[in-house]
Amino acid sequence: MNMRSMFFFKRTIVVFWALWWILAFLTDFLGGLYLLNVFTAPWLPHSNYPSLVESLVQYDAPTWLPGLFFVGIIGWSFLSAGAFTVAALTSRQPSPRWCARVNVAFIVSLGLWFAFFISDQVIMNFDLEQNHMVQGGFQLLTFMAIHLLPDD
Repeated sequence: MNMRSMFFFKRTIVVFWALWWILAFLTDFLGGLYLLNVFTAPWLPHSNYPSLVESLVQYDAPTWLPGLFFVGIIGWSFLSAGAFTVAALTSRQPSPRWCARVNVAFIVSLGLWFAFFISDQVIMNFDLEQNHMVQGGFQLLTFMAIHLLPDD
């Protein structure tokens, strides 16, 4: 592969994650609005918050805690989507500045995966942990590919 095609591949990885994180953010954000009865359309996703509430029942958590966690997840997803969108939209050519933006996007979003891994372990939800491990592991793999694959 020549330098241009390898950079196109790396840029495609970043665009993929930008789209993925935008969708992840919108899914939870719109799902939260659905649960608040802002939207009543039945096609809106709304399954993550009830799962969060159910996961915390074993700890007799205060009723406000799942909401706080859910808002935190939505906020962190928003930051991840924003960081990847900035990296995706500013990648006309490989440069140290673009690489720095890519690194920030991956570090911010991988931080959320790491928080999920620890949370899944605390609540002992190993099916959910496996799902998060696969998604987070795939993201880490693509981050490594961007840095380990040759530029030419």
